[in-house]
Amino acid sequence: MKVHRTSSPFSRLLLAPRHQTGRIRVYFWLVLTSATILASQPLNATLILTYAGSTTAVNSTISDTAVIDFNALTTSGAGAYSNVTWTDPTLGNIGTIDQVYMQYANQYGAANYTVGTSPTGYYPVQSDPPNGVGYSQAIPVTTLTLSTPSAYFGLWWSAGDAHNVLTFYNGNDPIAQYSTTTLPGLLPDSYFGNPQNYRHDSGEPFAFLNFYALQGEQFTKVVLSNNSTATGFESDNWTVRAKAYGYYPGEDPQNLPGVLVGTVPVPEPSTTTALGLSALVIAGALASRRRV
Repeated sequence: MKVHRTSSPFSRLLLAPRHQTGRIRVYFWLVLTSATILASQPLNATLILTYAGSTTAVNSTISDTAVIDFNALTTSGAGAYSNVTWTDPTLGNIGTIDQVYMQYANQYGAANYTVGTSPTGYYPVQSDPPNGVGYSQAIPVTTLTLSTPSAYFGLWWSAGDAHNVLTFYNGNDPIAQYSTTTLPGLLPDSYFGNPQNYRHDSGEPFAFLNFYALQGEQFTKVVLSNNSTATGFESDNWTVRAKAYGYYPGEDPQNLPGVLVGTVPVPEPSTTTALGLSALVIAGALASRRRV
């Protein structure tokens, strides 16, 4: 969601109206050409990112997960919360959330938002004070610390923009970082606009994102942040699973659920743009291998 509008050639291209797909294709192949050297280098990847094949999906399709929809945790209405405990009726204690701003359901977020009814429910958003969501109470960074090392994380990414960042840690060591810089340009037209009603926020994407740890990798902490003072990071239905995909019968780790975006490498200083370009290169090369 845009808290304030910014204008630059790069941001206008990333969030161009969907009838300008020809321009985005041109940009896409220019990036591929300029990033050839990146494609030739080995990626120290730890996660694989996919997005749900259904434009209306707001939940993960894999089994044995814990899901938090934030509605029951929001006991005092919209506002800033701290030291939130996430428990699951079957799996027990999942983890803790250090701080988060909870916003009322609206066209920008909350998976249970329904047009034409009184909004119910809440969703978390990361943005900068004093002008972000919640103004002086806005929370720019939220850390989810898991009680059990995990190999899968998913979330419904709503009112998406190019400034949202997820960083995964194993203990205190960052093992992967993904910036959404290139993601709006990769999603088809049908993912733009709230799936409850495409007339609401039709200029921004909505999609369920899946992060799968590669063989042997695990993470114990997920940090959500936003690298712009003019936007927010909206999400809902955070989903985790301890076991890697492929652990249970019938799961093929070579055929992950979702549409493949690319691998997510280990973060290094000043490489946010390179991470985005690497994802674009891989997505371009594997565009014909969509999975539902």
